[in-house]
Amino acid sequence: MIRRACLLLLALAVATSAAAASAGTAGNAGNAESGPGVLPPRLEARYQALTSELRCPVCQNEPIATSQAQIAGALREIVRKKLLAGETDRQIKQYMISRYGLFAVYKPPLERGTFLLWFGPFILLIIGIAVAALAIRRRRRSLIDSEAGNP
Repeated sequence: MIRRACLLLLALAVATSAAAASAGTAGNAGNAESGPGVLPPRLEARYQALTSELRCPVCQNEPIATSQAQIAGALREIVRKKLLAGETDRQIKQYMISRYGLFAVYKPPLERGTFLLWFGPFILLIIGIAVAALAIRRRRRSLIDSEAGNP
């Protein structure tokens, strides 16, 4: 009786370790070079750069590379498939812009519609400096006029 229990426990242990080993092998199958989620090394750097340059449409200011949103995962998969299909970075970005608008990229292209986005801060800075210079000039004139009036 004890012998049967020991054999049963031994068989259970062997079956459990075999199942764990096959599960570990199956889990690593996706990490193989030919696995569905892995890119060749020559494309991996482009994939990392693109996914960090593309903005998640759901998350505020988070790239799809680090976003945990479901749509970010889907977009990462789209980028991966497009890279494997041989599309250029520009084509992939253009696809994202056509689908999600200029919000999809952190660095929108310089176009007529994005002129103020690119140069607006500089224009506002120049206007601010001009307003400050005029205010200082007026202040000086009023001080000079008030000193001239009171000898």
